[in-house]
Amino acid sequence: MKTQLNSPDFYTIGWISALPIERAAATALLDDRHETPKGFYQQQTDANSYTWGRIGEHNVVIASLPARVYGKVSAATTASNLVRSLPQIRIGLLVGIGSGIPNPDHGQDVRLGDIVVSQPDGTTGGVVQYDLGKARPNHIWERKGSLNMPPMVLLHALAGLQAEHEMDGSQVPELLQAMWTSHPRMARPSGGLPGYVHQGFENDRLFKASYNHSGNTCDDCDPLCEIERDLRDTTDPKIHYGIIASGDTLVNDAVTRDAIVETAGAECICFEMEAAGLMNYFPCLVIRGICAYADSHKNDRWQRYASATAAAYAKELLGFVPTTSLKATQRALEVVNYLENIQDTVSDTRTDVKFLSTTILHTELKTTLASLSTAREASFDSCAEDGNPTCLDDTRVDLLNHIYKWAENSSGPSIFWLNGMAGTGKSTISRTVCRYFDRAGYLGASFFFKRGEDDRGRSTKFFPTIADQLAAKNHDVAQHIVKAINADSAIGSKGPRIQFEKLISEPLSAVLSRTEQIQPIIIVIDALDECDEDENRIKLIIHLLHHTKSLALKIFLTSRPELPIRLGFQDIKSLYQDLILHEIPAPVIEHDLDVFFKHQLMTIRSKHNASVSRSREAQLPEDWPTDSDVKSLVKMAAPLFIFASNVCLLLGDPRCGSPDQLLQDVLKPRTKGNGSQLDATYLPVLERLANGLPPIQRGIALGRFRDIVGSIVILADPLSVTALANIISVPLKEVESHLSLLHSILEVPNSPKSPVRLLHLSFRDFLLNSEQGQNDFSVDETTAHAKLAIGCLKTMNDSLQEDICGLRPLGKEGSTADSQTVDACISKELMYACRHWVYHAQESRYLNGQSDEVHSFLKVHFLHWVEVLCLMGRATDSLGMVRSLLDMAQDKDDKELHDFLEDALRILQANVTILGTAPLQIYSSALLFAPQSSVVKRVFNSKIPTWIVGRPRVDHTGECLNEYEGWDTDDEPSLYDGLVALSRSPMPMACLILGNRIWWRLYTDTSEPIEISKKVNGLRSDVAISHDLSLIAAAQPRELIWLWSTDTGDKIQVLQDDGTGYELLKFSHKSEFLT
Repeated sequence: MKTQLNSPDFYTIGWISALPIERAAATALLDDRHETPKGFYQQQTDANSYTWGRIGEHNVVIASLPARVYGKVSAATTASNLVRSLPQIRIGLLVGIGSGIPNPDHGQDVRLGDIVVSQPDGTTGGVVQYDLGKARPNHIWERKGSLNMPPMVLLHALAGLQAEHEMDGSQVPELLQAMWTSHPRMARPSGGLPGYVHQGFENDRLFKASYNHSGNTCDDCDPLCEIERDLRDTTDPKIHYGIIASGDTLVNDAVTRDAIVETAGAECICFEMEAAGLMNYFPCLVIRGICAYADSHKNDRWQRYASATAAAYAKELLGFVPTTSLKATQRALEVVNYLENIQDTVSDTRTDVKFLSTTILHTELKTTLASLSTAREASFDSCAEDGNPTCLDDTRVDLLNHIYKWAENSSGPSIFWLNGMAGTGKSTISRTVCRYFDRAGYLGASFFFKRGEDDRGRSTKFFPTIADQLAAKNHDVAQHIVKAINADSAIGSKGPRIQFEKLISEPLSAVLSRTEQIQPIIIVIDALDECDEDENRIKLIIHLLHHTKSLALKIFLTSRPELPIRLGFQDIKSLYQDLILHEIPAPVIEHDLDVFFKHQLMTIRSKHNASVSRSREAQLPEDWPTDSDVKSLVKMAAPLFIFASNVCLLLGDPRCGSPDQLLQDVLKPRTKGNGSQLDATYLPVLERLANGLPPIQRGIALGRFRDIVGSIVILADPLSVTALANIISVPLKEVESHLSLLHSILEVPNSPKSPVRLLHLSFRDFLLNSEQGQNDFSVDETTAHAKLAIGCLKTMNDSLQEDICGLRPLGKEGSTADSQTVDACISKELMYACRHWVYHAQESRYLNGQSDEVHSFLKVHFLHWVEVLCLMGRATDSLGMVRSLLDMAQDKDDKELHDFLEDALRILQANVTILGTAPLQIYSSALLFAPQSSVVKRVFNSKIPTWIVGRPRVDHTGECLNEYEGWDTDDEPSLYDGLVALSRSPMPMACLILGNRIWWRLYTDTSEPIEISKKVNGLRSDVAISHDLSLIAAAQPRELIWLWSTDTGDKIQVLQDDGTGYELLKFSHKSEFLT
């Protein structure tokens, strides 16, 4: 009968084996095998399988990796789970098989069945990670980082054992004999598999590195290519001490083997795949039995015997570990926690360090990279994401393991798409994944999209931001990215296809072409559905990302399952892996929610009891909340983690009342609304704003809620409480008072100058989505946008003025202001109004009834407005905004306003470059060189400085808004044989059919045109561009109409002629119909 110890605390040595055969050998060598100890609790996150026993005076627990899962990440996960489930573990042994690196001519005569033990050499800790480094010019490999050495108690034991072997030899042969006697089945072949015994010298053949294996077995290999070695007089294994090379690549090629050894910078004698994941996180010694030579002549017959020799050596070594020294050794968990604390400290300062290190390497790199316009708050460790939650221990266990295994599988799909409906915890999982991969050294970049935040809500800065983070991690990649920026300083304003190619694909390809081995680089993209772009742009991003496998990139992406994203993934079909979050089995979700609620509510109880008197009436009892209440919360929440999060934020906010009373309010059955989960999530918080008020006061409170919170949820960029109060003309104290009860659904900072943010996009959905049913707090989106448009116009009318930063008195009329001056002279609300008033006007269809107010504003403040945009570094934004106003004026059929805007666009197009560097030129050269007939010049003629004499007379009207250069084509027919279509709004585009090809070009404001061409036949009837520039249609007379996506070049649809023939094509104004 097996022994059972009274506590898991009696186990002090962790023994890790990656393979079942390694675990079998370890188990067979136990002096006494144990039952699972009393009181052992295996954490839910711990997927390890354990074998318990004793070797000599030591109690040992053997843990193995999941079946058929290898590599350093899996090993690190196994060790981390081991020490957390068994916190009394002091030291570890990593025992199993490895591939020898033979070099008999230089005294390194490693043979199959021999034992290799990691031993520090003064410059390394005994293990080196050969695939972590940099490829330098002339094929020089510079290893990066270092791995810790084994704990001192094991190094002392190692020295003692080596001395013993000098005198009396090793006990490994006797230990193997005892194992075969106790387990005779292991000493003989079984089921066609070899036993755990020496496989014969005739089966140990070493070939020249240049000779590749041929045939099924080595019987067909040329004996003349075999390396002759001295014959050994015994089958007893020899023991070698030295450096073990560890990495994620299974090396089965002798040339590659020798190249790695040559470039790794250490005298390595063994290859293996797990140790690099452990040495910096788990204090252990690595012991390997040699089963192959890392060449193409690999076979499996030596694996069992090699497992046995390594295990036998480990058992002999433990006899030299004194129990007193072991008790004095720091617990492994304390070492792990210490290292994690160091990593957390490093992570907290990563933003500063990444550019500091770049500066040290090369000042020019920093300067050039800083010129790239990026979304600084998009990364997982940015200030904007700081404090947002990650998954608690014992939650999302299977899901996270699923993701980590995908990341380790280099031959699997390069994209993992985690999709789920709102509130199911996607962003929390993304942050957890980022933190895990960042600690493992795999994270290349992260981008957390967020609707309502300008830089994070659009794709414009997506690829530049990813490139910037990749450059911060890798100096070689940074150099190639800088070359791309230097070659095209306007790369930041190019389309996503060019940005991807120049900033990501080409730099990584250049580095990979000079690198022998490279570990996967993980890029995490969260909430792609919050990217406020059209369907074709979203599909293009997915299309570009699926080309990353050849770049050693793996993409982890989350989103809601919205149609454009589903269509994008449909286009790449089997080239991705996906998991639907809201379809995870209910028991798994409910378990995770139960853990979350219990953890959070226990914290709430502790904080509450510490803040009130010790009387029984004031204190929450130890059994609060009851199991029944927790079960009810779990039932209400599933599958929405956002519900659970909001409830806990509400209960933990002392401004809202007693946690117990708040809990009962949450659990109270509701009769209002449609009973949706979003109602249950947000109404308990919102109802506190108007509870108990008489009808008139309640109406006033709800109106103020729509003014304040209705504005917050539709802002184009978050605003501080102060700036918001000024734009919506509500007293600051009133805004602060109103928001004081909403901390559980809004991120309301302590400082009135810091921005207020939504904690979750579902709150916006809840207020604006009429399909969910009306409630007292519903917000009409169009009305809210109209109020903000009015507020923005009022702010600009009140604050805009010429030379707002006072550059003229300083003699700086020909330059711009620095950022400190701009921030000091232009308020945050004015910056917001200038950037986003057109957006709010567009969303509210403001010009439908208020075009006179807009025209009046432009006639007074157009130049002031453009000046502020230029001072903010947004000169080119003015072009798109004027185009949007032009479209709205055209819809309104307001000729006077339309003429003003059309002329304004001409002036801006002609002067945008100079205005970007000298904003005050809008009052001088921009007007001075406008034609005499210019509407804008006539309105603002008095603004031209009086000291300018001899003003030039420009007579031509400049009707040409754009000049389109011809294409270089392989065909030589006359241009008159072709078809041309032009569009100027929202951006200029030209399309040409000539010969047997169709070309189209999108002319951007500051960059080279984006061009796509396709081969066609017989398209001779007409060609048309949709108003939103997303589609091109071309007709083949009496046959077909072809539709292409302008962004991707993909053919979307082919329409069959009904027999009447097509002479003229025209899109409807909203690009919904083709006639």
